Amino acid sequence: MKKTAVVFVTALLGTIVGCASTTTVAMRGGDVTSADKAPELKEYGQKTPGIGKQKLITRTFLTQPPLVPHSIEKYVPITFDDNACLECHISDDLNGKKMPKMGVSHFSNTKQEKDGSPAVEMSRYQCDSCHVPQADAKPLVENQFVGVTK
Repeated sequence: MKKTAVVFVTALLGTIVGCASTTTVAMRGGDVTSADKAPELKEYGQKTPGIGKQKLITRTFLTQPPLVPHSIEKYVPITFDDNACLECHISDDLNGKKMPKMGVSHFSNTKQEKDGSPAVEMSRYQCDSCHVPQADAKPLVENQFVGVTK
């Protein structure tokens, strides 16, 4: 019993001394106790929808909602009475320009608009809950990640 206690205390002291003598380095470099600097402000792919050649952004996983390739500053807040996203994305064509149309999962099976077309499901009305604008930001740490394209 005495031998076990001596071995235990020796191992405990060795662990404490070993941990105290090493310095922990953050993944981004530097000391973990130093304050992080705020990242530089990133610009979104396009300021205004439909201007320039906008590319679809690679998705991280198969069921990820599409990312918004433009700023949404002019379109928020989204309310029941004012949803600017619907002006462009209710169909796949606006003034002769092709754009992504809302998915069928966003429409109600039971409610209809006055013209007989399916109404937008209210649980899907707050677009910016799932669809977020994306800046071309470089990863904070090196990695080998490859997204899925769909």
